Amino acid sequence: MAQWEYRVIHINVDNNKAPQPPDPQAASQKLHGVLSPEFIAREFPEQYGTAAAQAPKHPAEQLQFFLNLLGKEGWEMVEASQVGQLLMFFFKRPLVPILPAAKVTTAADTTPGQA
Repeated sequence: MAQWEYRVIHINVDNNKAPQPPDPQAASQKLHGVLSPEFIAREFPEQYGTAAAQAPKHPAEQLQFFLNLLGKEGWEMVEASQVGQLLMFFFKRPLVPILPAAKVTTAADTTPGQA
C-alpha cells in the first residue's frame, strides 16, 4: 500500500501592493538599525545588490520558479485553494520507508570455527 508525505505552503495574497525590489534601508529599519543598510547591501549582494535592485520579476514567474524547485524535490501539487488572504498549496510525494540498517558481521563477532 502506497504511503505519502504531505507539504502545505501558504502565500499571502495582497492585491493592493505591487512587488517592490529589496531595499537595504527598509531591511535595516526592520532590524531596528542593528545592521546598517551599507552592511546589508555589501554582505547580501544577491538580495540587495545592483542586480537585485532591478524591477522585480512578475509574481507568476516567481511562483513558477518556486514550484519547479519543489517538483525537483519530488513534490507533486495536488490542490491550490484560497482561504481569506491565504493561498494554500497542497503537495504530496511518495513516502520512502526507512529500512533498518543491516548488521555487518566482522571477524571479531564470530567465534573460532564459525563463519
